[in-house]
Amino acid sequence: METPTADDLLQFRDYSGGAPAQINVNSPTHATGGGSGFGSGSGGTNAQRQRGDPLADLIYDMSTSAQNMAGGSSNQAQNASLDGSGGGGVGGARLSFLTIEYYQQFFNVDTYMVLERIVNSMIPKRAAGNYLRMNIGENPDLYGPFWITVTLIFSIAISGNIASYLHHASDGYHWHYNFHLVSYAATCIFLYANILPAVLWALFKYSLKPVDSADAVETDSASYTPTLLSLMCIYGYSLAIYIPVSILWVINISVLQWLLVITAALLSGTVLIAVLTPALRNSQFSLFLIIGILIAHIVLAAGFLLYFFHSPPDSPVAGVPPPPVAPAAPAALKAVTEVVLANVAPGNRSQ
Repeated sequence: METPTADDLLQFRDYSGGAPAQINVNSPTHATGGGSGFGSGSGGTNAQRQRGDPLADLIYDMSTSAQNMAGGSSNQAQNASLDGSGGGGVGGARLSFLTIEYYQQFFNVDTYMVLERIVNSMIPKRAAGNYLRMNIGENPDLYGPFWITVTLIFSIAISGNIASYLHHASDGYHWHYNFHLVSYAATCIFLYANILPAVLWALFKYSLKPVDSADAVETDSASYTPTLLSLMCIYGYSLAIYIPVSILWVINISVLQWLLVITAALLSGTVLIAVLTPALRNSQFSLFLIIGILIAHIVLAAGFLLYFFHSPPDSPVAGVPPPPVAPAAPAALKAVTEVVLANVAPGNRSQ
């Protein structure tokens, strides 16, 4: 038997001289036949996994499990190239962004994951230091942000109308529902949840600190910037705290309303800063970005309260007509009347 070289070992060539070892790795039934093992054949395009080959079976099982967990087309293409099952098939084809299958990867979450991310967006220091990179970055989703924003839109619109009704309930005011609050809330929330992450993503790219190429260990961490999808995911979940707060804003107590604004904005804003710390650390304008993120979050909460729930106490009630006022007699008419009476009176005396 010839002595294998290093190149032969890297190609996983079989030098056992006999039948391959039968090791049960609980693998499914694979194709059998003319292939000579993993990585063999002309170019590897027509190679098939040999029945009972432990290495090919193990790689197949691992790649299949990863494919089932990730559910992405890119993983399917990578697995097909690893186990030698051929390339250029249906599994390795790129999906068009015009198909529904393309957007399924952005909704690959379960109920536990969504609830965990909602709780992490409300409680500071609950998420780990690498939460942005290892959790959100590995699997950013749009399922939670979409339903959070939709729920917040209707919550603010309905609560705002209820607050308006309670404010004018004892004024004899003929109240009617303001349907425009839904469109106003939708415009404000969707702009905040989509435009601000895009601006922040561009600022992270533009303000990235220069990295010394000689320091290969820190290059990866120092050049890290979150993706646009990760930022949209984080900002979508950060709005979850305003759903219960919008219901409590119905209570028409000014001190309580502003206390809720400050508390919600600071809690959610603090979580945003903590989660974005790995990216902020690599930015040249980290201090300005932190201040901008907090100010934008506070302005959003204050805008919700002032526009949808605040009613000036001294403002006149709309819809109640003012009492009729008798028109004042013109001064000229009054003077003419006095002159006529003065002239008529002496004539009556002479008669």
